[in-house]
Amino acid sequence: MTSSFSLYEQSLTNKPISITYKPATTVLTYSYKIYKDNALYEEVDLSNAKAVNIVLEQSGTYSIEVTLHLKNKTTKIEKSGSYVLDMDAPYILEKTPPIPIKALKKEQTFAIENLEKYLTVRDKQDGDLFGSLSCDLDEVDFTQLGNQKLHCSVSDLAGNKTETELLLKIEKNHSLELNTMIGILITAILLFLFTYLRFWRSINLEKKLIRYTIEPLKDRRASVFDEMTNKFFQLIHYINKGISKSVFLQNYAKRYEKYIPLYRHLQEALDFVSTKIIVAIAISFISILSNILHYRFMNYYELFLPFLLGFFLPDILYFIRYKFYRNRLENDLLQAIIIMNNAFKSGRSITQAIELVTKELDGPIGLEFKKMHMEISFGLSLEEVFERFAHRVELEEVTYLTASLSILNKTGGNIIQVFSSIEKTLFNKKKLKLELRSLTGSSKIIVYVLFAVPLFFILFISLVSPGYFRPLYTTGIGFILVTIMLFIYIMYIWFVCKIMKVRM
Repeated sequence: MTSSFSLYEQSLTNKPISITYKPATTVLTYSYKIYKDNALYEEVDLSNAKAVNIVLEQSGTYSIEVTLHLKNKTTKIEKSGSYVLDMDAPYILEKTPPIPIKALKKEQTFAIENLEKYLTVRDKQDGDLFGSLSCDLDEVDFTQLGNQKLHCSVSDLAGNKTETELLLKIEKNHSLELNTMIGILITAILLFLFTYLRFWRSINLEKKLIRYTIEPLKDRRASVFDEMTNKFFQLIHYINKGISKSVFLQNYAKRYEKYIPLYRHLQEALDFVSTKIIVAIAISFISILSNILHYRFMNYYELFLPFLLGFFLPDILYFIRYKFYRNRLENDLLQAIIIMNNAFKSGRSITQAIELVTKELDGPIGLEFKKMHMEISFGLSLEEVFERFAHRVELEEVTYLTASLSILNKTGGNIIQVFSSIEKTLFNKKKLKLELRSLTGSSKIIVYVLFAVPLFFILFISLVSPGYFRPLYTTGIGFILVTIMLFIYIMYIWFVCKIMKVRM
């Protein structure tokens, strides 16, 4: 009995393998199984003893097992050798296109190993193939700044070849500037450590000498935190002197006048603008420091974005705090009206009612009524005091209250009845506002989620692929696109907020 494979085995190849199996004349029927990577790939049962042609076209390691049913009613198994087939070409993937390359001097040469951290060169069968990468380095002038193309190719062990063009961005070499900044940073750290050691030593000496000294009756020494706070406000004062010369910044600062009652140390609207400038500079400095530690030099676009972020970041904090202030002011105003109405019912005057509110309530409304009581004690008329109060808080209810008192003061009337009417109106308005908030709560949550989706999407992509958005803030066209997208996003938020806003 004779039987054979036309090709018993095949070493690594990148071409389809054709195998003919011809059974012997003593075979009645037979079947064969094809194993791929040690797993059953295909099984065929033949009802005759004719030759069969087997073609392997996919990558993998194959073997064939033939089960022969002989005419003498016996069974025999025949196995082939291994067939190794690799049809998958390797791939070259750029992690951060375009690839940033530092410009070289004329006497320097470029090493292909410098591309390793920017490229992924792999093959499914052979794994990492960066060592087999070949590039035509002569076609690129590494001393010329700008974008240039580099032709590269790689071949796997089976002979599959991949060719591609890499986009290189030849950048100015800032190694001297970076080394200088790193030197300055190290010097600053050493000075800080030296100052800290001296401070720690002085503390230890103070502990040793304090038992031989007499403590003063009043300690006028400022703490470290107080000194830092004073330095901060001195810096704000110096910045105010500079920006006060700009008419644009003075007009811009007027929008922050409403925040002055919320902050004890910020007395002028320009103080808020100066604080925003300091925060912007601080965030820019942190960004520069982070890039220096990563041995990267920031361009103008990368420096502008952290400054812009830092400049507008305090606005969010100002707005949130002002929102809480306004809500509490509106909520406490009804209580102040109730206290004043009860005072009128017990026969007290308006001045006494205002004084009673200052004793019963604290917070923003209590502070405002203390100002009113002080203004009355200084001789201002009730009408003028309430007008100043309405101008400060800018609440519709207070304007209505001021107008009512002005009319009462001129024409006379029942003040208890007027205040009862105001109390009832404010109570109904507050009740309506709570019902409206309950009805629109789910819609607002959906809107807020829609606002946050783009931000979470950007954050997720940045975590998965850190260099994905890099062209948007490292190139001129990318900066333009980011500006357009931010404008569209801000207009979208403004438009939706206008639609969702219900004015009462």
